[in-house]
Amino acid sequence: MWKRLLSRLNKLRFMLWVLLLAVAVVIVGFEVRGKLAQSEANLKSLEAAEKISYPVTTVILKPQTWESWRSYYGQGKAARTQDVTAFEREIVRAVHVQVGDKVKAGQTVVTLLTADRGAKAQARRTGYDEALLNYNRLNELKKKGGVSQSAVDKAYAALKSEEALLKGSQSTLQRTELKASLNGIVSARNVEPGEVAEIGRPLISIVDPSNMEAQLMVSKKDIFNIGKQTSVDIYVDGVRSAGWVKRVSPEAQTGSGLYPVVVGLGSDANVLPGTYVEGRFLVEKKDNVIVIPSDVVVYRGNAQSVYVASGDVARSVEVVTGTGRDGKVVVTSGLEAGDELIVSGNRNLYDGVSIAKNLDFGEDRQY
Repeated sequence: MWKRLLSRLNKLRFMLWVLLLAVAVVIVGFEVRGKLAQSEANLKSLEAAEKISYPVTTVILKPQTWESWRSYYGQGKAARTQDVTAFEREIVRAVHVQVGDKVKAGQTVVTLLTADRGAKAQARRTGYDEALLNYNRLNELKKKGGVSQSAVDKAYAALKSEEALLKGSQSTLQRTELKASLNGIVSARNVEPGEVAEIGRPLISIVDPSNMEAQLMVSKKDIFNIGKQTSVDIYVDGVRSAGWVKRVSPEAQTGSGLYPVVVGLGSDANVLPGTYVEGRFLVEKKDNVIVIPSDVVVYRGNAQSVYVASGDVARSVEVVTGTGRDGKVVVTSGLEAGDELIVSGNRNLYDGVSIAKNLDFGEDRQY
């Protein structure tokens, strides 16, 4: 009996030790899992602390209208001018205007000597009067049968000849009064009384300042993009006014290789002959294109790329650019509307790096 009781006690004690051992194992397991979880959390915390997010500023790309203007230079000139010249070689009797004087169409500006021409005109007048009297006399005699019709016809022919000579002498006499053919201002006086006026030599130059234009010299690369419908702005001392293309020369000037383009000027341009002007031509216009700041483009050899935001990660995108001006450039391939372009903070970026968007990091950038 005692042996049986002792055996049961030993079994009970063994089971108690097994239970205690199992409880100890469970407790130790929980402690180990807790420490492992804590270690994992600490590791993740360290990894997060070591992970760098670069601050950047982004913009959402939208289609734009792209205009490319090109500047060319030249001088203003009057669209209507007159060089007063003599039809025959003669001595100048009087000059009636000075440089800067306003003149009207039909006003006499230079008078040539008329002594010889006046005498010739008077002689022609006398000859015409005699021929007229002779014709009238013979015509009356014919009516009475005193002369033949042929004599009258001969007298009529002589009358017409004298009439033509008289008109010619009168015309020559009138040409001694050299007149302005337009309203304007005297821009040059190249003769003085007593000098000889040579045939074709400009004596007085007159310009019409109410009708001004400018001749601008344009390079070959843009001449085919300029026509009468091309928009052009004129700048004089920084002041803008609208102009319009009047003529485009198809032939380049010898030496410079530039093509003359004549631009009409409005009255608000305040341009006088000889004034230097700047003309800005609209040589290119495109609608619905992507335009970006030129300084965000990264160049690696012949390749071009930009950084765009993909969530919280920067991605490098290859692009192809076109024309550019004023710090902006057209993208012809690689980007589209809706892309989120990184425009600031991209100096230290690389593909796949984490970013923190639209944070203030000390750069003042507008786009």
